[in-house]
Amino acid sequence: MPDARERSCEPSKDDFDLKTVVNPYAAVGFGLASVSAVTQHWSLPEFCWSTWLAGLVYVWGCTLTAALQIVLTARSDQAAYAERLPFVRGIPPRFFLLGVTAIALATGLLAFYLCAFVFGFYGLFLSVFAEMEPMALFGRNGFINSDFFTPVMHLAVRFWPMAVGVLIANREDLSRQNPWRRVLLPFESEILRMHVMILALPVFSMIAWALFREAYQSITIVLLMGLFYLLPKKRSPDRSEPSEVAEPVGQAPGTTE
Repeated sequence: MPDARERSCEPSKDDFDLKTVVNPYAAVGFGLASVSAVTQHWSLPEFCWSTWLAGLVYVWGCTLTAALQIVLTARSDQAAYAERLPFVRGIPPRFFLLGVTAIALATGLLAFYLCAFVFGFYGLFLSVFAEMEPMALFGRNGFINSDFFTPVMHLAVRFWPMAVGVLIANREDLSRQNPWRRVLLPFESEILRMHVMILALPVFSMIAWALFREAYQSITIVLLMGLFYLLPKKRSPDRSEPSEVAEPVGQAPGTTE
């Protein structure tokens, strides 16, 4: 029988829950976006704005699907809510559904507002360091003076493959069991990826320019898209089910002192 030290070195269930997941749908999203970027000759500023759009669409997608799932499953999940909130047991199902719907809509609207605020700040940053046409929308004096949704619609028409690609690549995130946690998911994953992209952009640009000269922009964009789509993500447990109590180290499973 293995001793305590051997058992402590064995991988636990949590280790497998936190394992690196290779997402096959990421390759589909990468192919769609990278082919469009190369064939349409996107510039680096255009790629930066397409990444901005993709991040915004991903955040809004998580928020919208979470709100819909909360509303559609409210009545069937009332017993699960009651386990954590005992006062829920005495609420009639119809009123419980109305209450959950109101809370879900309010949470969704708040998340939309916060996301627009955060991405508006990133838009101001890009309008200074990644200006592109039309300057009335994406110039340093354009984005700050335009409304938020006009630039978004312009980008959606021009760079829809990037937005669709990110939804395909992250389809599992849009159907996680715990919809309340999904509202916060983008701030744990996609925002971090955008920071990685910002840091990697100048490095990849210099390397691609040194090796490929005139074609450096297309090469840099494909490399950065590889980071954006294919970089494996650490997926934490959904936490929709109660976690198991860990066995004390050195004690055989199923035994008590």
